[in-house]
Amino acid sequence: MTYNVLVYGDSNTWGWKGVEVAFPSSRYADNERWAGVLAAELGDKFKVSVDGLTVRSTNLDEPAAWNSVPADAFNGGKNLPAAIAREMPLDLVVIMLGTNDLKNDLARSAEDIADAIIEVAKVAKGTEGGVAYTYRAPEVLVISPPPVSTMAHPDFALMFEGGQEKSRKLGAALKAVANAAGIESFDASVVIPKAAGLDGLHMSAEQHKVLGRAVAKKIHVMADAAVD
Repeated sequence: MTYNVLVYGDSNTWGWKGVEVAFPSSRYADNERWAGVLAAELGDKFKVSVDGLTVRSTNLDEPAAWNSVPADAFNGGKNLPAAIAREMPLDLVVIMLGTNDLKNDLARSAEDIADAIIEVAKVAKGTEGGVAYTYRAPEVLVISPPPVSTMAHPDFALMFEGGQEKSRKLGAALKAVANAAGIESFDASVVIPKAAGLDGLHMSAEQHKVLGRAVAKKIHVMADAAVD
């Protein structure tokens, strides 16, 4: 029996390569991204689908569209039900969001971001039935993303001013509210102390491997518990 997983995230899930000029950039290959590493580590009894979108936040629209992508398309909570419905049946949704909520102009604390992540997780919990389906809602695993580090490019440095301290606090904040809500969580900072990409915001290729392998271990435990 196949255990179906959807990974839902932002640019780190999309596979953004950090560059010194900040942007534009390109993406890592499928097998280099953490979700691709995850799929390989999980093995043949698992199917991993991926929905990663650059700029995606937890539950906020962007102030304006990006090229042809409308502003509300970046709202993680708003767009999650359709993402789940596309992939049903699903056993598990893995959500790694929160980095874009660190932006200075949003004025969100680590606790605010953790609450927003749990709000998105609860959206996933409420997706039973999909679009006239008979499938149950999936279980959820929320991941607090790796803390950001020093950003050399002034555009990113200004955009994420104050974000380093908040990102370091996010893991503990998310664990607390996830435990209270009865939702499984994983703190990426345990295996990735800070983002090592050239822009200080995104993961390096090696960190994608580390995260993918670590999350695979967590999912194996969850899948075994579901069978028991």
